[in-house]
Amino acid sequence: MVTSLARSAVVPAITAKSLGAARARNGVSISETMTDFRALFIAAKQSLDVDALQSLAEGWAEVAETAPPISCTDVYTGLATQAHFQRRIHEVSGFAAGYQGAHALAVISVPGPQESRSHCWTLLAQLGDAVKGQLGGTGATAMYQDSAVHILFPISEGNLSRMVQCKAAIEAVGDGALRPARIKFYPLASAATALSAATTARTRLDSSCDSN
Repeated sequence: MVTSLARSAVVPAITAKSLGAARARNGVSISETMTDFRALFIAAKQSLDVDALQSLAEGWAEVAETAPPISCTDVYTGLATQAHFQRRIHEVSGFAAGYQGAHALAVISVPGPQESRSHCWTLLAQLGDAVKGQLGGTGATAMYQDSAVHILFPISEGNLSRMVQCKAAIEAVGDGALRPARIKFYPLASAATALSAATTARTRLDSSCDSN
């Protein structure tokens, strides 16, 4: 990439695509990948090569569809993976009984995609950025699954307010593409049950789609 920019302002499509694929294999989100790509052009004092940016995104998307997760971060949203989120629930649930009531689960559901089985990666990246922007400093862990953001958070008046603000931020993503959002709260004792139910429902849906 650096050599290409040093010689000309154009980056070969195969080079950009290879970089995107490598980023996806290493668990880097599409948002961070594109941000770093733009930063390279800024550092080189060159205008952004839009065609190369598209090739970068294509390379990332192709690998992200098939690459197994190798970190605790979901490459699409930048939020926690399902495995990491479940582990956090078990960790918190394993504390002393008197401490369990200090956490709760918020589930913010959004309308499902109209023409595909999942929202496009650009919208998911924006969703992840919106959620992370609202939850900073709350001690919360968030995960996206089945058109819903699941948030495990320490209970406090301030954090409850932040959950509502997070819902509003999600509804503003993509010019309202995820509106209306609905929020439900569950005590920690029900968190694992709610997550398990969501996972079971997704498995049934996948099986139904495959059979059709």
